[in-house]
Amino acid sequence: MSPDREKQDVVVGKSRRLEIRQLKIEEEDEEAMSSPFPVVLSIPINGRITCLAALPLASHPTSLLFMTTDQHQYAVIGYNADLPNYVETFASGNLKDEWNVMGDLADTGPLVAVDPHNRCIAMHLYDGLVTIFPILPTRSKKSVLGPVFHARLEEKLVLQIAMLHHLDASITPPHLCLLHQDARGAQHISTHVVDLPKSQLWSMTSMAGNQTMTGQHLEWLKKPRIDGGSSLLIPVPPVAAVAAAPGASATSTSSAQQASGGVVILGQRQITFCGLNHHKVMPIPPALILSWDALPPDVSGMPRFLLGDEFGNLHMLTLITQKTKVVALQLDTLGSCTLSNTLQYLDSGLVFCGSALGDSQLVQIHDEPIPVEEDDMDDDAALELGETTYLSVEEEYTHLGPIVDFDLVPMTGSNRTEGAQSQVVTASGSSKSGSLRVVQNGTGMKEYAAVELGGIQNMWSLREKFEDTQDAYLVQSYVGETRVLGVTSVGAEDDAMNEDGGSGEMETEEEVGGTLEEVFLPGFESSASTLFVTNVVGKLLLQITETQLRLVNEGGAVLDTMEPESQITVATANEAGQIAVALRGGKVLYVEVNEQKFQEKASKKMDREVSCLDINPFLSAEMCNASLLQKRGQKSALVAVGLWDDFTVRLLSLQTEELAELLLINLSTGEEDEEGESGGEKHRSNRNNMMARSLCLATLDMASSSNSTAKSNKVLPGADMLFVGLGDGTLVSFTVVQDRSISVQSKKEVSLGTQRINLVPLFNEKGGSCVLGTGDRPTVIYLAGASSGNYNSKLCYSNVNISPADDGDANDVSRPPTRESISVNCATPFFNPLLFDAMGQDHYSLCIADDVNMRLGVIDDIQKLHVSTYRLGMAPRRVVHCPEGRLFAVGCIESGIKQGSAGGNETAMGNCIRFLDDTSFEDVHRIDLEPFETILSMVSATLRPYKPTLPGNVSGETASIDMDDEESDVEYRPVLIIGTAYALHDEDEPTKGRIIVLSCGLNETDGTEASRSVKTVTELEVRGGVYSMCQFYEGMLLGTVNSKTQVFQLQDDGTGGVNLAKIGVEHHGHILSLFVSSRASKSTGQHEMSSADGKESAKPPPKKEMLALVGDLMRSISLVQYYSEHETLEEIARDFNANWTTSVAMLTDDIYLGGENWNNLFVLKRNAKAQNEEVRCRLDTVGEFHLGEMCNKFMSGSLVMPSNSSTEPSVRSGSRRRNSILASPSKRGSVGAAGSQGALRTRRPGVAIGSQTLFGTVDGTLGVILGLDGPTAAFFSCMQRALQTAVTPVGNFSHQQFRAFNAEQRMHPSHGFVDGDLIESFLDLDKSSMQNVVDEMNRDGGWEVDESNFVSNDKNDSNMKDADRVDLMLEDVLAVVEEMTMLH
Repeated sequence: MSPDREKQDVVVGKSRRLEIRQLKIEEEDEEAMSSPFPVVLSIPINGRITCLAALPLASHPTSLLFMTTDQHQYAVIGYNADLPNYVETFASGNLKDEWNVMGDLADTGPLVAVDPHNRCIAMHLYDGLVTIFPILPTRSKKSVLGPVFHARLEEKLVLQIAMLHHLDASITPPHLCLLHQDARGAQHISTHVVDLPKSQLWSMTSMAGNQTMTGQHLEWLKKPRIDGGSSLLIPVPPVAAVAAAPGASATSTSSAQQASGGVVILGQRQITFCGLNHHKVMPIPPALILSWDALPPDVSGMPRFLLGDEFGNLHMLTLITQKTKVVALQLDTLGSCTLSNTLQYLDSGLVFCGSALGDSQLVQIHDEPIPVEEDDMDDDAALELGETTYLSVEEEYTHLGPIVDFDLVPMTGSNRTEGAQSQVVTASGSSKSGSLRVVQNGTGMKEYAAVELGGIQNMWSLREKFEDTQDAYLVQSYVGETRVLGVTSVGAEDDAMNEDGGSGEMETEEEVGGTLEEVFLPGFESSASTLFVTNVVGKLLLQITETQLRLVNEGGAVLDTMEPESQITVATANEAGQIAVALRGGKVLYVEVNEQKFQEKASKKMDREVSCLDINPFLSAEMCNASLLQKRGQKSALVAVGLWDDFTVRLLSLQTEELAELLLINLSTGEEDEEGESGGEKHRSNRNNMMARSLCLATLDMASSSNSTAKSNKVLPGADMLFVGLGDGTLVSFTVVQDRSISVQSKKEVSLGTQRINLVPLFNEKGGSCVLGTGDRPTVIYLAGASSGNYNSKLCYSNVNISPADDGDANDVSRPPTRESISVNCATPFFNPLLFDAMGQDHYSLCIADDVNMRLGVIDDIQKLHVSTYRLGMAPRRVVHCPEGRLFAVGCIESGIKQGSAGGNETAMGNCIRFLDDTSFEDVHRIDLEPFETILSMVSATLRPYKPTLPGNVSGETASIDMDDEESDVEYRPVLIIGTAYALHDEDEPTKGRIIVLSCGLNETDGTEASRSVKTVTELEVRGGVYSMCQFYEGMLLGTVNSKTQVFQLQDDGTGGVNLAKIGVEHHGHILSLFVSSRASKSTGQHEMSSADGKESAKPPPKKEMLALVGDLMRSISLVQYYSEHETLEEIARDFNANWTTSVAMLTDDIYLGGENWNNLFVLKRNAKAQNEEVRCRLDTVGEFHLGEMCNKFMSGSLVMPSNSSTEPSVRSGSRRRNSILASPSKRGSVGAAGSQGALRTRRPGVAIGSQTLFGTVDGTLGVILGLDGPTAAFFSCMQRALQTAVTPVGNFSHQQFRAFNAEQRMHPSHGFVDGDLIESFLDLDKSSMQNVVDEMNRDGGWEVDESNFVSNDKNDSNMKDADRVDLMLEDVLAVVEEMTMLH
């Protein structure tokens, strides 16, 4: 699809998105490229992609793409540089059979084959039917496809289709080859001829005696009873006829030229070549071939193909030919890679291996074998290749699918409910691709060194020489003094500049060879606090203290000083020698360095004291792509000024003697100003936190984002930004537009925490730039979007998490978790090769400090989500975090094939539970289950041991429980519980299983280190498979065993031990109870049943209902309640729809979420207060949505750290009403020198969320479902309708049709849900399309459903007439959408 025909694009279908990668192997770009195979375009599709096929048509300059979706839609799309999203739809349609007149859907799914001469496309979608799409030979304005027609097939069960290759298309019609299976299970090959002029399909039988296609060459390939495990067909291109040997007749040569190359049938035990009147068979070791692609012919012209099998091995199949005849088959094993579902040969031996069961890979095929790493060697490949391989992995592309299970783990040692930032650990992959994936929101910072240094007020880096690329000094400002740390080589003699008795040394890893130690910097004032330090053009150093400006040369001589008439309160400067300082009393002084002297240029008296200044220069488009050295010394034309007790930022001109005010930018709204005037001192303290405390003028470019991997020869302009950090942790950003006059637009406001923000610009040697915002949630602000195919660049935010480079002693499990989020008071960029490896130069290296420690580190690739992979080598089934023992428990299936046994091949399969360290992911312990025992469920719970009231009761079933006061303080025991089943080959359903209770903890050994212990507490044998378990109330356990739902509890056996026993009467009435969920808290085993002081009351207030949700195989969801006084579990409500559930979750006590196997989501509501008993027993469907992917698990939680500690069910994302009121800069009279406050402000709802639920799917999607309040839901629903109307989707696939609930014959329009992916695609539109969406929202008016729920500028605005209302502005909608993106 690329406009450059010399570059080959690879289109990857990833569920509901097309990803276009382009191979770039030019030698001159190797150093500049971060990836040889980057993503150049990413396109959302309204449907789950099922088939892709390239159409290289002569009538089009670029190849077209034929694709189909799971809703039987098809489209032909292509590249068009004139369109905003670069994609043009040339044809589209729908083959859905709503009335079932065409037959049943094929079990093999849609199969697509394209004629090699691009005359037609064949698709098999329904049993006994093939659909033909004729391709028009000339370009048409309407479509590239002719009238579609359907043709009947005699073959009922078609396994694969292919179009045969012929040399001469003028005399040979398209030939369709079928691999099909008869009623007895035998597989055969047959051929059909496509008659495009008459829209018919001819078989060999129907053509007998038919003169319809007289004069055309027809070829009938036929091969009965091939390998029964065959699944793929490879059409072989014909070999060009060799010059006829002497005596060869012209007729035989012509016949050879007309014949096709035949087909290769890939079976599990043999590979068969089927040609015209001859066949060749080659036996192979048992393996299922999953994928193939054509390779370039060898030097003698023999066809070659690349094959990928189910064990991850790559093979090369060569067809040995003599003249035009295949005489033999040869199969060579190249090595092992990922489990490839698709293969695509690129160029120069590079192959893209796409996998749905693990990471995709870019693999290099070598001409000669190379040594293989021990970890990468597959057992099967090792038998043939030994310790060598022909493959090497160049790149890996992360894929989380299939997500079988996941758990939410706090990044710090605190409890999940305390609001700490969390990470998701997924059990992903299958077979040898099985792995654990740690998914974190934010960017990791690799910590190289740390030292205890408290009291640092600010820090700056200095280079020894101006032109140096590395920093030599780290200047630290304290109260009343300044210290300097210098970089020295390890083992070097102490310099005369070193100071005895200074602060401690800070040494990094031994192999780096560098330390930071305190030094004396000549010329610098060390007995005063420093306000600013920088290098200056001309090999100078600048220091600004509270009393003077000092200019020092590289030798340490003081060249000039300047002492203003009053104390300096704020200072800023740049490397061009421009200095701006604020004096006590509100005077701003502008000074320049000329000829190694200070020269006062201008001054201005402000209305109030100055709180912050910034004089960083904006960069031109050419400078954005320049090196870091070239960017130094650029002059600024502006200085930004923030004032105390003022909610504005002023932009002053440096080109005038009076520092003329160019722009006045208001940060607050008129309502806040009014409240401040009448709120008194209490409100004044809140207002102080809302003032500007830090400013940053910066030009951000695309090189800062790791997603911006595609390099372009054209100059990409950066975005001139103004960032304002407020005292309450809010960041306000503006885009600065410099034309004839200066203006700002695109105001964005996000909360980065609760502490004041300091803004620090960061740069790297690649030319990338970003801004670090300090505080309790340090965040990197960067630009991303355009290089990944989005039309707009957009501002992104990524939290910074600390992870040490050296984990130290892996056996010391008592240390805190290595990945954590910390507070940062001040930071500065700092790079030196003696302290950092090469990674520090390519990335952003910096020094940060908090109240106690100072750290040196390097920021990883900047991205919103960071994924770490830990290989298991086996298929994971369940994963649970055990915080008590700092372990991950992973239930795995270990399988493989052992070669060479006496009885032939022997399959070895077993289930085990592996316990891994939650920091290093090293194996700590392992438990192997019994033969045929399978892991079904696993949960970490807190159980409470009880004593049965009947002392003689030793059976599994107990009577009433003694709940006297003296037992109310029994300690709850955290345990790991595993549910299993014995899968016997002669049983349809398991009749035996176990519930195993384990304790995972830390054992103190010598007082300094701790070791883990995993002990079996007890186990209980049950009659069936334990499909699901969950924490239940009062320290009990709820589980499902086959069709029964039961309550279990730990009971004291009187000897110091405990037993697990089921209590009371279980609930029957399900077909197969697969899922169970409750809202009981794991920390106490209770659900809001304790008093305010945390102690359980003897007579608590009215108890909460002990509710649980049960998901059935076929009978949807039921709500059950446990009555502790009767020890009975009863069903109190159910959903009467026939949903085949795949996951369930309780959002609230009355709202329930479910997923079902047709890739739909549904929400049920309980009518607890209804008068009618029949209504109370029914769960009403209040929401339906087609996700397009099958959900395997729901879990309450979020990857984003909460911005405040509110525990209300509906939390506003902002902590002030200012977040609910946005004044568009273009509409506000206050943006400008006039400062008018009379203009009406646009009204919009603040984003308010309730429940937060994570979900994982089979396709590898990790998503979140957010509960919205009424006004927020109305706003986004209106926006969704506007996007559906104003934006034409790719392929003309209807969004409404795609998201409609679709289960077999049940189809309902989507309701109760808003498509977040569609909403956030608004940010990728061009400006004109955005405006069209906003105009459509204003015409719709649905975003203002309830006037009373919206905040406006006027307190009595609820009665405002329609004529007085102001429509939504584009900036308003952008602000709301970007605010939503920060919540997940």
